[in-house]
Amino acid sequence: MKFLYMVLVNCKRYFKDIKSIAAMFMLPIIVVFLINSISGPNKSNQTNLNLKVAVINLDKGNLGTKLVERIKTTSVYSNKEKALKDLKNYNLIALYEIPENFTEEINNNRKPSINSYKLEEGNATQIFEIQIEQKINELFKGEILKKNNIIKNESDLKENFVKVQYNMEKKVMPAGDFTPIVLIMFFLISFSSNITADLLNLRKERILERFCSTSNKGYQIIGSIYLSMIIAQIVMYTASFITMKVLFKIQFHNFGILILNIALMSMVSISLAIMVNRIFKEQGIGVVVVNLISLIMFFLYCAGDMAQSSTQISKVFITLSKFTPFYWSLQSIEKSVIYPNVFVLILIALTFFSAGSIKYSNFAKE
Repeated sequence: MKFLYMVLVNCKRYFKDIKSIAAMFMLPIIVVFLINSISGPNKSNQTNLNLKVAVINLDKGNLGTKLVERIKTTSVYSNKEKALKDLKNYNLIALYEIPENFTEEINNNRKPSINSYKLEEGNATQIFEIQIEQKINELFKGEILKKNNIIKNESDLKENFVKVQYNMEKKVMPAGDFTPIVLIMFFLISFSSNITADLLNLRKERILERFCSTSNKGYQIIGSIYLSMIIAQIVMYTASFITMKVLFKIQFHNFGILILNIALMSMVSISLAIMVNRIFKEQGIGVVVVNLISLIMFFLYCAGDMAQSSTQISKVFITLSKFTPFYWSLQSIEKSVIYPNVFVLILIALTFFSAGSIKYSNFAKE
């Protein structure tokens, strides 16, 4: 009960810090609206124009050509051997093969499959694959409706009671566009610099030392501070996302997993702050070090992500990015996976926390 009481007391103290609470609440809202206003509603549909992906059209009918026109890829092959050679030479990062029986399958009321050949998995190719899937669905539905005399041509889909809508509204974040989430996670980690300053201020003002004079154990005191920080971050970030979802009708990809990863990244950020406090005792140095570590991890994640879809960036960055919490958190959100991502993030948090393990009384009195 003593421990829970200390957690409650620390939570009250953090929620009284209006500036920090307001920053945690407003930051996700500002980032999401800023990115959406810059990118616009259909920006994600243009991603494939800059990708080194290509389509092999082997279809003997006319629907394969229609599909190619709709996905607007810049490279189309009719020769499979040449296309695979370009892939092996790293001139491409992915190939998508429209089979010979593509038109025949649709005419027989069967949805055809697209074969893929890739050098690397990545966000960019997945966005392109989502677009291919959407266009095949449009084509397939259109042909079935025409065959059953429900519509005369595909343009009737816009006027018919059967309506297929793929364009994103301005207030809806595209499922493949993770830029706002990436930035929010970066700021969440960077926010640990404030936590570093807070812990050092508690020591400077002798508040931690006064806690030592009570009957509470050192691990209970530092544990209550740690847990209350996590609760404050989770509550405010979650409130921010729920506000955007309910009031502004912004749809988030994998909302539940997104909230789970916010909690995990809060653990990582606070553990990072504790580690920095253990090594550096000065507030100014601690804040600089935390921001530097955040920037390095963010750079490695971004470099690794770009290396997956580019032949110009060393593949070493793909491996290095896996040592950052950003990689595991954003992959979890993107792919709706929990295992092993959650456990890796917990392990990273525990690693930082263990590296910052201190004898509380020594830290409080230094």
